[in-house]
Amino acid sequence: MKYWIRNLVKRDHASFWLPLAHGEFYPDFVCELNDGRMLVVEYKGEAYATNDDSAEKRISEKWAEMSERKCLFKNGRGARQPRP
Repeated sequence: MKYWIRNLVKRDHASFWLPLAHGEFYPDFVCELNDGRMLVVEYKGEAYATNDDSAEKRISEKWAEMSERKCLFKNGRGARQPRP
């Protein structure tokens, strides 16, 4: 890993976010890997893994898929990357 930052919520010009139906999603960490790819990490305990909030945050999986393999999303159960 090249570097990582704790993504702080709603910091003007400093926070990474993805759109949700009713606001924004601020993942917990944003990382740059040594090969230049971006890794976004959202940690949820197992008790919260299937709640409505977590379901809506699956937008991150779509974001990773659309990045043409330049971005990864990890939600505590393993990095998700589109298969070739």
